[in-house]
Formats: sequence, structure tokens, C-alpha cells
Amino acid sequence: MWVFIFAAVVVMWFFYLSRTKHKVGTRPPRLVGNGTYAVEIVGKNNYMASFEKICGRRTADCINRKTEAHLTLEDDNGFDNQAVRVSIAGYTVGYLPLAVAREFRRAVIGVGLGRATVFECNAHIRGGWDAGLGRQGNYGVWLDLPESGAI
Repeated sequence: MWVFIFAAVVVMWFFYLSRTKHKVGTRPPRLVGNGTYAVEIVGKNNYMASFEKICGRRTADCINRKTEAHLTLEDDNGFDNQAVRVSIAGYTVGYLPLAVAREFRRAVIGVGLGRATVFECNAHIRGGWDAGLGRQGNYGVWLDLPESGAI
């Protein structure tokens, strides 16, 4: 009985979220993967300054930090009107790869979240080491998204 009530509440919550746009102060729909962090974002080399603001100064050790990311649909992106921007702590850090962005958009529409424009998921930041003498490693971000068709 309790399982049925809990399931009904979850379904109603997702229905409510799918009918509202993300507003400041509210949490966007949360996407939960299986813990594999299988989706690597692209374009991150253009946002190294954002990583330094998020992670702090580079050190000899690599960053290995799990955090939360926001995925924002960018219909007005001048390069790709199907782009999905990835941000962490309010800073843009890259984008979903082209094919993944399109699949992501189809999936969220398919489960009734088509009106939402911002989503959140777990992210894993790695890299950012500094070995001195100008030898530095770039940062990377991997997202823990549901498998295809499981959003």
C-alpha cells in the first residue's frame, strides 16, 4: 500500500515539474544514472577559467571531485539550436556532445518533461594537475545520466 502511495506521489511530482518552467529558487528535475559517469562533455577546453573558479588553484595532484551539474537547453544557441549547456556552481563548463544532446532532448520529451528547460544530475570533475614549468593537465567532466530510454 505504501509503495503505491509513494509511487503516485512521485508521478504527480514529475507531472508538476513537467508543466512548469524552471524558476529561480526551485529545483529542476533531477536525472539519476547508474553511477557509471559514462557521458563526457565537450568544449571544456574553452572553459578552463570556469574550472579554476570551481576547483581553485591547480596543484600537483589531480582533482577528483563529484558534484552536481545543471543541463540547460539552449534553443537560441547560435551554433546549434539543439545544444545542451553544462554548468557547475553557476559556471559553464561545456556542452553535451551533439548526438547525446539530441537523444537527451528526445528522451525528456518522451517522459513528459518537455516543458522543463533545466535539469540536474551528478557530475565528476577530473584532471587539472600542475607539474610545474608550464606542464598542466586540462579538466574533464563526466555526467551520470540515465541510460538511453531510461530518463
